[in-house]
Amino acid sequence: MDIAFLKDYNPNLLSWEGLANLINIRPLMTTERVKLLDPQGRKYNWIATGWHRDPNCYPPSLVRSLLDEMVVYFTDMSRATERLNDFARAVEEEYQRQTDAHIYVCREPKLEHPFGAHIDEAHNIIIQCEGMTNFKVWKELENGKEIMEKDENINMKIDDEPVLDVIMKPGDAIWVPMYCPHLAVSLTPRMSVSFPFTPRGLLTLANEDRNWITI
Repeated sequence: MDIAFLKDYNPNLLSWEGLANLINIRPLMTTERVKLLDPQGRKYNWIATGWHRDPNCYPPSLVRSLLDEMVVYFTDMSRATERLNDFARAVEEEYQRQTDAHIYVCREPKLEHPFGAHIDEAHNIIIQCEGMTNFKVWKELENGKEIMEKDENINMKIDDEPVLDVIMKPGDAIWVPMYCPHLAVSLTPRMSVSFPFTPRGLLTLANEDRNWITI
């Protein structure tokens, strides 16, 4: 996969209203799915009612308030809506790799991204859904695997000029290959969805059921 940027590639993938609908489905908001990028590393406790089958679900009111305090992302969301599922299916068919959908939310532009300039062990296709983000991408690092093994892959100092430096608006998409440093800076309250996939995870090994139920 090559570094690329396309304007208005996938409009209407997910809106603030659509995100609110997901937050309000309490069983979706598990501590495994909801990732809080809190610089203070705070922990939260709550009382689950007797009807809760999974007590490890963030209360919706807590999720909503935390969205204004820190960067939050939601994993295992590739089947959260039909549109997310359809795009994940398209990625899987094109690259023949298992993929997920991670929903990133930053409601306060003054917040610095906790990862800073960083690299991942996955290829990513990122679609801007709400707001605007300045996105920079640098060329692939030859020692990327070594950097990941040493846990030195976040808040990196990159002296080279980026290969890509764009302002992403709703519907725009960017392709970030594995081990390519990238940095997202929120210019407004914003939401994006990242579709990560790795060189591993062939569909022939385990294929996500992408059928969408209608009744």
